[in-house]
Amino acid sequence: MQLMRFVLLTAGAFGGYSVARLADWPSQTGFSEESVIILFIILGSAMGYLLGGIIGREITVQFRRIEQQIAEFQPAELLFGALGLVIGLVIAYFVSDPLRLLRPAWLAFVAIGGVYVLFAWGATRLFLLRRHEVARQFAEQAAAAPQQRPKYLDTSAVIDGRFEAVVASGFLEGPLRVPRFVLAELQTLADSADDLKRARGRRGLDALTALSARGDVVTVAEVDFPEVPTVDAKIVRLAKDSDGAIVTADHNLTQVARVDGVEVLNLNELAQALRPVYLPGDRFVLRVAKPGKEPDQGVGYLEDGTMVVVAEGREAIGAEIEVEVTSVLQTSAGRMIFAKAV
Repeated sequence: MQLMRFVLLTAGAFGGYSVARLADWPSQTGFSEESVIILFIILGSAMGYLLGGIIGREITVQFRRIEQQIAEFQPAELLFGALGLVIGLVIAYFVSDPLRLLRPAWLAFVAIGGVYVLFAWGATRLFLLRRHEVARQFAEQAAAAPQQRPKYLDTSAVIDGRFEAVVASGFLEGPLRVPRFVLAELQTLADSADDLKRARGRRGLDALTALSARGDVVTVAEVDFPEVPTVDAKIVRLAKDSDGAIVTADHNLTQVARVDGVEVLNLNELAQALRPVYLPGDRFVLRVAKPGKEPDQGVGYLEDGTMVVVAEGREAIGAEIEVEVTSVLQTSAGRMIFAKAV
């Protein structure tokens, strides 16, 4: 509105000056020429100011109304409406070209304007009539396409020695992201006075550095929740807000996140699932590491740490022997395999 007032005020001032020069006003009014010019400029400016306020107010109201109507349109409606308008104008350009030859010129102008309005309106309406069907097809295709959810790395997963190998193997698909607050916790561990914590923190930072050197395998998520006190609560909220998943090796975080409805990928559960399954009667080669509780027993371990109790295996301590599985026992501490020397 202020812009319209300024434009019309300026135009009124120039108009008043022009009117003052059109006639011999000094002889008719008795005022000097300078006074007449100033008077007409003031009158023109005042009329421009008043008209600018009225016209500017109406333009502002109409603009806001149009803006509100556009805001109510769906994105598909705006897209198809704009596409139809462009196509209609292009068609009208070619169709109206012969109409330029009409005489008189005003008839050609009216005919060309009518063609443009007709084709622009018709093409826009035609495209808007089919917008719902096309939008529904696009939505169905988007829903059918596989969505890759972001995976947020917890501190326990990063410092786990198996993490880098799992990522390098390609089992963790989709974007992998390290929240900024997890990096801060890793730096705190790396600067710790405790040797064990410092070693774990540095191992985690080294793993992230190695993965980042391969490209955009792992990226940093610049996000934080200052009002949330703990790192675990922050990563659960981040994953929930962004519909992502958490990669961790922490059992407690896994349970809390799942109760909150967040998907969790636990490295320990992955390792448990990848353990070889042995049934009674299966045979394999085992190195007997130490004596068992019974006088004739020997104890060995598989590569995943599963303990194997070998009957009559005490004499083979320090050697590799072939054993046969007799039974498998699942306990709260893990799985135990009982076997006998072959």
